[in-house]
Amino acid sequence: MPDDGPAPSRVWLFFLPGAFTPVCMGELGWVDELAERLAPAGVGLRILSCDSAAVLRTVSEQLGIQTPLLSDFWPHGAAARAVGEFNETTGRALRSSVLVDAAGTVLARVRSGAGAARRLEDHFG
Repeated sequence: MPDDGPAPSRVWLFFLPGAFTPVCMGELGWVDELAERLAPAGVGLRILSCDSAAVLRTVSEQLGIQTPLLSDFWPHGAAARAVGEFNETTGRALRSSVLVDAAGTVLARVRSGAGAARRLEDHFG
C-alpha cells in the first residue's frame, strides 16, 4: 500500500520469527487488512523478520502483500533486540508486535506463545 500522506506518528513493528513458517504465513494473510484499519488513526505497520531481503521479497510476491516487509538480517536481529523482542536462543525475533511513537518510545506490546498466532484485533485497544 503506497504511502501517500505524512509519516505516521505511531507504528506497529510486527516481528515474524520466520516468514515461511505456517503460523507466520497465516498472520501475513491479514496484515494488509490490519494496515488499512490502522491508517485512519495515523498508525503505520511495518513487518520485520531476521530473514534475508530476498526471502521476504519472495513471500511478499507470493502472498501479494502491500505492507512493507523489512529485513532485520544484518546486523542480525538489531531491530528486535532494540525493543527487547529477540530470542538469543533461537536467533529469531519473538512472535510479537511493538507499538512505538516517532521518538521510539514503546507504547504497547502484543506477544503470542510459540506456535500461536496473534490476532488482528490484538492491535487495537
